[in-house]
Amino acid sequence: MNYGWNILEEQPKAMGASILIIDDEPDICRLLQLSLSKYGFKVKYVHALTEGLQDLQRSRPDILFLDIHLPDGSGLDALPVIKKWYPDLTVITISAYDNGMEKQKALTAGAAHFLPKPFDVGKLKEIIYRVKS
Repeated sequence: MNYGWNILEEQPKAMGASILIIDDEPDICRLLQLSLSKYGFKVKYVHALTEGLQDLQRSRPDILFLDIHLPDGSGLDALPVIKKWYPDLTVITISAYDNGMEKQKALTAGAAHFLPKPFDVGKLKEIIYRVKS
């Protein structure tokens, strides 16, 4: 019976999951990779949408962190296509622009969560468990 104790430890299914990050900011990618690797996730990142879509096809990650504004395209525009190709893929959109409108568009297009930059790395594990359960 679950009484709400240690809810994160009761959901080990996400541990060891593979994560792909598509973001053009190297510091954000490294921060996410270091933070998520500590929890046992296998993390890879790329800095362009085109490269990310190719990697998505090859590696089939469990979770995708997708930046909305990329130099070679819009993650927001790519999201419906990604969800069509991979309907079971958990997508967490990330953006420095948290104007509410983008968040709504991302969630409507199939994102499981919208993560505004800057974000609290201490909450990443909780967010992942919430969207994967």
